[in-house]
Amino acid sequence: MDFIQLLEASLPAEKLALVRMAGQIAQGEGVSLYLVGGAVRDLLLGRPVEDIDLVVEGDAETLAYIIAKRLSGQVVSRSQFSTAKVKVEGVSLDMITARSEHYTRPGALPQIAHGTMEEDLARRDFSINAMAFPIHHVASGQILDPFGGQADLDRGLIRVLHNGSFVDDATRTMRAVRYEQRLSFHLETDTEFMLRRDLPMLDTISGDRLRREFQLWLGEEHGMEVLLRAEQLGVMAAIHPSLFGFAQVVQRSLGIDKKRGLDEQVYVGLLAYSLTPADGEQIIGRLRMPPRWSTVVRDTIALRGKLAWLSDSKLSGAQLYEALATSMPEAVQACVLATTHEEARCNLTLFLDKLRHVKPFLSGRDIMELGVPQGPAIGGMLIKLRTARLSGSATSRAEEVSLVKGWLTAQRGIQ
Repeated sequence: MDFIQLLEASLPAEKLALVRMAGQIAQGEGVSLYLVGGAVRDLLLGRPVEDIDLVVEGDAETLAYIIAKRLSGQVVSRSQFSTAKVKVEGVSLDMITARSEHYTRPGALPQIAHGTMEEDLARRDFSINAMAFPIHHVASGQILDPFGGQADLDRGLIRVLHNGSFVDDATRTMRAVRYEQRLSFHLETDTEFMLRRDLPMLDTISGDRLRREFQLWLGEEHGMEVLLRAEQLGVMAAIHPSLFGFAQVVQRSLGIDKKRGLDEQVYVGLLAYSLTPADGEQIIGRLRMPPRWSTVVRDTIALRGKLAWLSDSKLSGAQLYEALATSMPEAVQACVLATTHEEARCNLTLFLDKLRHVKPFLSGRDIMELGVPQGPAIGGMLIKLRTARLSGSATSRAEEVSLVKGWLTAQRGIQ
């Protein structure tokens, strides 16, 4: 099957029709228009294509307005970086002006200039992402592949384009691991050598950019394997020395969790599991973690300190609830996956699956109607009723009503 057939077999009919018409209009305008990057890679691999990016040799915004006018569509967004989105009958295409990039220093965002298609491909991260197909001249059927991307797809290789790739942009280190595990490929020998050599360049990357790449790791179907491979390559320790040895936590989790696709905040908890409180704060700062992530890190570290106590098989439901109710559920789940204390795992699982969902039969309004005054006393009574349910001293609505009446009588007697 040639590339045109792959395109026809993979794209929805409406999207394919718009791509073809865009190519015909570009050809009529004497403009070169290419399908590029991940879409070309995934089409050649027979994988689903999620995003379509078209690169224009010329001005993407100008071509987008021409296409919109010819097809009775509209340009719905554009940016200062010469990109535009054109929408026709509910179908949209992202169009980007071909550009060259120049890095003034390691880790800096690149300086951008208009460029040729060859220059645009040369700025990309890996050979398998540096291919283009001419939409303006589909009859040729020829893929533009100056860096041997098709051969690397055949051999299952992740390969950078030049010796300074990881120095220019060290986030490529994290992308290399992600693509390797997603595609079941392996790093080309020289690429792995350069990746390990240039790990210190991760220090040039801001916390926000590192965290975004980390989130992309966690969004992968095989996120745990990505983390394990990153540990093996030394990437985790390069992000922060305290993450050395993280693989042991991941391996235990792989053995326990037979599903995949954990919530990203559970992964964050696994990341924090072996950290000291001081190291946890440093990781929070290094990755500029948002508040919820930060809380998961702190709660996981705190819970790990309670695991010996949580290993007591005689703990009551009420005791477990009191100990765990204020912890983020994702932190509790991380400890379930990571702990070696089997009884603690059972108690944590009991809390997650059952105890945290326990609520009184009575509502706040019910309690007010029984004579409890509006205010903090309502909340306090609800807490007492939940404890009663957890301890088994109240197993029905009638028993809760009886408890509330008893407490009110006792309170009036004190007064």
